[in-house]
Amino acid sequence: MRYFLSNKARLDVFGFLKKKHHVKNWKELSEKIQIPYKTVQNWRLGSRYIPDELLKLVPFKFNIIDQKEANWGQRKGGHSGLGISKKLKNKLQKVRMSTGKKVMRNLWKKYGSELTKKAVAGKIKKREKESKQADLKNQNFFINKKIFLDISKIKLSKFDKKKKLKLPEYMSSELAEEIGIHLGDGCLLKKRNYFSVKCNKKEESYISGFVFPLYKKIYNLDLKLMRLPSVSGFETYSQAILEFKNKVLKIPHGKKIGKITVPKCVFETRNKKIYSAFIRGIFDTDGCATIAKGRYPRILISIKSENLLEQIVDMLKKMGFIPVLNKWEICLNGHVMLDKWIREIGSSNPKKITKLKELWAISSAWIERGPAEKMQ
Repeated sequence: MRYFLSNKARLDVFGFLKKKHHVKNWKELSEKIQIPYKTVQNWRLGSRYIPDELLKLVPFKFNIIDQKEANWGQRKGGHSGLGISKKLKNKLQKVRMSTGKKVMRNLWKKYGSELTKKAVAGKIKKREKESKQADLKNQNFFINKKIFLDISKIKLSKFDKKKKLKLPEYMSSELAEEIGIHLGDGCLLKKRNYFSVKCNKKEESYISGFVFPLYKKIYNLDLKLMRLPSVSGFETYSQAILEFKNKVLKIPHGKKIGKITVPKCVFETRNKKIYSAFIRGIFDTDGCATIAKGRYPRILISIKSENLLEQIVDMLKKMGFIPVLNKWEICLNGHVMLDKWIREIGSSNPKKITKLKELWAISSAWIERGPAEKMQ
């Protein structure tokens, strides 16, 4: 049983318990009788009925105003306390679903497409608000710090000198994007000072149209397109590039899995353009854009490096994005995130640019039309 006591009775009962257990305050009493402090307070102040197990400890009589069965709280909802059967749960679920569908059909008949448009618009507005709040929260983070790179100890080999190779002296958006490309599809090996970038053969236009001019601008490299059965890209051998990437940018050579991170010289710039360029390089090589359920856009970045993914998530959050991190994958979901991505990060890969535009068109059309076909 559970009892509700008068004010004086509660005062006497808990005063007695306090003396009995030799405690100074109610916190100590809750620890002594192994009952949560909040529960003890609720009993003491009359917010909850007191169980008879506690009152059996009291030797004197006290004024009881009301009493209830021990499981009255469970029975109050209409159940016996043992819980409803699985069969009944499923039946109730089906009833709720059918009722919900019926209500939605009636609303659709009454208000037409305006109802769904408003519902979708409301969700988008909420998402935009969340994104803007994240942007405002981190607006003081971006200070556009210029990071200089110490290349004084990097020696150019005779082949590097022959190629008239140059090394960047400070972090720029071009270098940040190149680093992203490297971490995505690049390979750096100590043996023979090897460095390569190889993409899917379908992205050959990206290599020749964007990557080659980028490497020419940053390193003054004249690269030749290498075509293999499934990939296209380039290979080069340079002591200076190997040392620059490994010793200055701190990119490990050899296997990348689990070892690569966002270089400190990128993160410390606290520059939104540089962050965008770096993430764009990653996306163009190890990312994709897809559509779910025929209308829901998703941007994905998949890399087998938890540290790198966590750092990219942090960068995206600071830029006002709302990323979802799975084990090896970052997801940006919905039209608002797609629109923000296109405006602030975008892509330099023709294939990805086409896909982003396609998704934006599908998503925009669905928002304009509303999910009418699902309710008719």
